[in-house]
Order: sequence, then C-alpha cells, then structure tokens
Amino acid sequence: MNPTKTRINRIGTILSVICTVAEAVLAVFMVISGVGACAIAYRGEYEGIFREFYETNTVYRILNSLADLRQMDSRYASAIGCAIAFLTFLVLFLFLKGFRRLLKELIESEHPFSIELAKEIRRSSYVLLLSILYNPIIGAALFLLALLFSYLVEYGAYLQIKADQTNRIQEEMIVSFAEITENKSGQTGQHIRRVSEYTKALAKELGMTEEESENLRLASTMHDLGKLLIPSEILDKPGRLTDEEFAVIRKHPSYGGQLLENVEGDVMELAREVALEHHERIDGKGYPTGKTGEDISLPGRIVAVADVYDALTSRRSYKEAWDEDRAYEEIVKNAGSQFDADVVKAFQSCYPKIQEIRRKFADSAPSASDTTN
Repeated sequence: MNPTKTRINRIGTILSVICTVAEAVLAVFMVISGVGACAIAYRGEYEGIFREFYETNTVYRILNSLADLRQMDSRYASAIGCAIAFLTFLVLFLFLKGFRRLLKELIESEHPFSIELAKEIRRSSYVLLLSILYNPIIGAALFLLALLFSYLVEYGAYLQIKADQTNRIQEEMIVSFAEITENKSGQTGQHIRRVSEYTKALAKELGMTEEESENLRLASTMHDLGKLLIPSEILDKPGRLTDEEFAVIRKHPSYGGQLLENVEGDVMELAREVALEHHERIDGKGYPTGKTGEDISLPGRIVAVADVYDALTSRRSYKEAWDEDRAYEEIVKNAGSQFDADVVKAFQSCYPKIQEIRRKFADSAPSASDTTN
C-alpha cells in the first residue's frame, strides 16, 4: 500500500474510533434526556442533572424570554426542554452513524475520494444545524467542521482525478516503450506480455494488493528498456555472442535505469528498479552491480523469476525452448542462489496460473528473439 493511502487509512480509523465513542456518549445523553422528559412529565420539575438538559437549550431560553415558563405548569416546561435535548442528541447520533459509514468507505476504497462523497457529507452537514436549537455555538461549530471536511474530501477528489490522469499517461508511455523495445530486440512473440502477467501472478501470490500488483505488472513491461541502446547487430545476431558482445548486452540494465532516471511517477520508479535489478542474483553473481539478498528490491526479485522462466520456455536464436517441467525444475533448483527463495515458493504455489498464462499468450510461430533474457 502506498504511503498516502496508509495515512488516509490511519486518519480514517482514528476518526471512526472518535465517532464510535461520541455515539456512545450521545446514546447516554439521549437516555438521560428521554428519561428526564418522561419523569418530569409525571413528577413535576426535577432538580439536578435533568435541569441542565432543559434549561440550557436555545429553544427553552427563547420561550422563557417570551413568557416566563416557570409560571406555567413546570411539567410542560421541563418536558419541552428535555424533548428538545433528546431530539438534538438523536440528530447528532444519526449524523455520526452515517459519517462513520462514509469513513469506512473512505478507508476500504482503492480510490477513497470522490465528488459524490463530498456532496453527501455536505448534505449531511446541514442536518447538524438542528443542533443550534440546543446550543448555537456548539451547533455552528459542528456544522462548520463537517462542511470543512466535505471540502477537504472534494479537494482530495480533485487531486485523485489528476493522479489518475497521470497514471493513464504513464501507462500509455509504458506501453509505447514496451512496443518499441520489443521491435528493437527483434522479438515478434509475446515475451513482454507473458513476463508482465507472470509478474502480476507472483506479486499477488506474495500478498500484494490488486493495485500494487497491477502497477508492478505495468512496470515489468519495461524491464528490457535498456536494449534500445544496444546495437541491433548484437541483439539479432544468430548463434551465441562473443565475450565482448555479451559484455555489451550486460549493460542494458544500467541503460534502462539511466533512461528512467528522471521520469516521475510511482509506476516509473518501479520500472526503473525492475530495469536495473532484474538480472541481479541473490548470491551476488548477477549484474550490473552484483547486489545480494534483500539489497535487491522485491520487484526486481519477482521479475527476475518471471523473466528467466519465460526465457527458458521460449525459443531463442541460439537455443530451442525448454519444456515446462525442465524450466520449472531449473527455477526451483536455483532458489536461494540465483533467485529469492520466497519468490520461488510463490512461483511454485501459483504455477498452474503461470502455465495458464504461458498457453494463453503463446507465440503464434517460432521467431528470433534477443540473445539474453
């Protein structure tokens, strides 16, 4: 979960707890004022706590200024005061109950802010004006706080729309880069599509949310972006590469990182991690920097498994495709050395899904491919 959503969840949870406590307090006040109204109606004016409920509310004071209520039957005056208090507390109770429901939506939704939610909060805030009947200062303060919150939600919705637009632009850029990379490296098959789908399946198996796994799926389509800077005669060379040519190929992760270095956006940052680290190994024998263990980001470790599995099961210019069983055994055998052990466990757990993806996006015909995964 991204940091912003985490903060929203934390604030929403705190507000929900406050609302729950406030509801309990209001429920007690409703009981007291309701009991007070009934008791006073039968027993006459009641001293103590009930007096506070009916003599301090706005309507009672207005009525008392127009006519001395103490001269009328105390049961009627007191019952009116307590009834007003009861209705006020009931309004506040119902508002908080509805507000807590909105907070739940705010916490649980992947896109918590919306114009509709802001309007609903604003409409509900006008109900709070009824609490002015009990106390004008408290009523006005509650109304203004609720109104302010509705405008904050509306502003959040505006920022969310802008963020969604940015994400769409990022996605369009990513798809374009992926297509260019695929054409540059001579791949006419669906290597990039399969790797991205394997990546999403592994991410979900490892406990990532739908949003996180989808972002990683998009980012993984750019894992070979650096091959744009590798000469075509090396990428499309039939047969094995020389040591010098392979040294050039090994530069493509660094090139990919450089191309994405100044591009903003969460998905683009993920793409840069993946481009830089998808050839790193847990034992430190990978490239370009020889990172080890958890120094390699989780996205990099996930894409490493997805990329190698597809490379093994796909035809290359220097080899035929391995069968699924042999490729599966190779991935499992290298857990803890080449690959992260937890990612390999996830690979084993969701292997039926991996096989399904491989068959769904199989190359329509044998084709030349890049010389390295």
